Amino acid sequence: MNVREELKPIDRRLDTLKKHIGQADTYFKYKGKKTLTGSEQILFTAVRNYLKDMMNGKTALPIKVWKLEYNKLIAERKTLDQRYVSLKDEVKEAEQLRKSVYSIFRQKQREQSPRRTQDMGL
Repeated sequence: MNVREELKPIDRRLDTLKKHIGQADTYFKYKGKKTLTGSEQILFTAVRNYLKDMMNGKTALPIKVWKLEYNKLIAERKTLDQRYVSLKDEVKEAEQLRKSVYSIFRQKQREQSPRRTQDMGL
């Protein structure tokens, strides 16, 4: 459960970074273009406004920082995923052991308890 809880903020940040990086890539794709079609101009304006709002007055886009953070979070997520799978396997194994012990316990109880027919003298 803790591993899943650790993954939630990582996934949220990865989604945000992915969006920022995608918007920045689109911005740079159209920024240097001499003439833009109507739809390209609309897209460029929307992307520029998104980045402007997101940057809070800063002028330089920290794309390298975003990409480094994104890659770091991907690696961290991969590590947590591996840990999660390992813990899940351990839980399955423990559950199988519990079932086996319970089955043995029930068998012992059956062997030790007298049968009804014997109790009744039949």
